[in-house]
Amino acid sequence: MTGYPQAPTETPPTLTLVAFPDPVVERFGHRPGSPYVEFVWLGILGPSTTFAWQRLARQAAAMPSSKIDITDLSVSLGLGEGLARNAVVSRTLARLVAFDAARRQGDTLAVRLALPDLPERRLTRLSYSARLAHERFAHGTRSVMLAGAPLEPTMVVGL
Repeated sequence: MTGYPQAPTETPPTLTLVAFPDPVVERFGHRPGSPYVEFVWLGILGPSTTFAWQRLARQAAAMPSSKIDITDLSVSLGLGEGLARNAVVSRTLARLVAFDAARRQGDTLAVRLALPDLPERRLTRLSYSARLAHERFAHGTRSVMLAGAPLEPTMVVGL
């Protein structure tokens, strides 16, 4: 992760979506919809970037090398229709790249299929409940396995 936000650029109307191959993170990381993504990464990426990553990661896994209509993606996420440099979708895609959830080269967007445990240097930005979730759900080397598939235990959160 760079740690520095990438300056948003004007977003083209379509992008080619591909998977960002990282076998280690795909094996030990956190897939879209996991409790770790919701409780830990959400506070770092923000809601629009988290939802965009989950949508794009699922699509990249299901339909490799597909074209995505960015206006449709943006509207479906509640981000509006604009594609200009300061449009919400442009800033959202820039955050994906800034936090290493995706890489962009021209009109190609490579998206991670899983996110890693949050680096230690980012833990100080987490809320107390997010730090507890990190301690509980971070895989590191203690991934729970059942029939060869990693599982994430459930977490009960009181409101």
